[in-house]
Amino acid sequence: VGEFGSILHFDGSAWMLMDSGTTEHLRGVWGNSGANVFAVGDNGTLLHYDGSGWSAMSSGTPAHLRGVWGSSGNDIYVVGDYQILHYDGIGWSAVSYGATPRSFTGVWGTSSSDIFAVGSSGSILHYDGASWNAMNSGTPSYLTGVWGISSTDVFAVGYNGAIIHYDGSSWTFMDSATS
Repeated sequence: VGEFGSILHFDGSAWMLMDSGTTEHLRGVWGNSGANVFAVGDNGTLLHYDGSGWSAMSSGTPAHLRGVWGSSGNDIYVVGDYQILHYDGIGWSAVSYGATPRSFTGVWGTSSSDIFAVGSSGSILHYDGASWNAMNSGTPSYLTGVWGISSTDVFAVGYNGAIIHYDGSSWTFMDSATS
């Protein structure tokens, strides 16, 4: 996904441009099947692909949405500017995360009770299935992405070459050898 509503689809041999139905910049995409894909973007843009076409969904917010991840097609989280949204298979709702308001850019998890959100000023939130809790990242850098292999092997990256690793207990700085 990208600028001006761009969505490219790889069919196994070639990339093809898809009609997204929007001109908003798209920032993130996630799906759990070829008939259940979600894309997010600027000005609260939320799109759903059902296997035949993209359609707009109401996010209920004008915020820029930047990341999307789900544990299933009925348990999806979206992060953005001062927003975390949750989809329960029926509709989207704002999530209270109880921390200082931040802009979030990345979200990833291992299950519905183990989710990480990263963003501005080194912000990291962890969802344990009941509540979102702030974590100490050890960096002031704007974190832009998060991904892992398990709940004890998670990486976050960001501005100024920031790379941090979570081992299940704490986040530690890794030298990226770049700024």
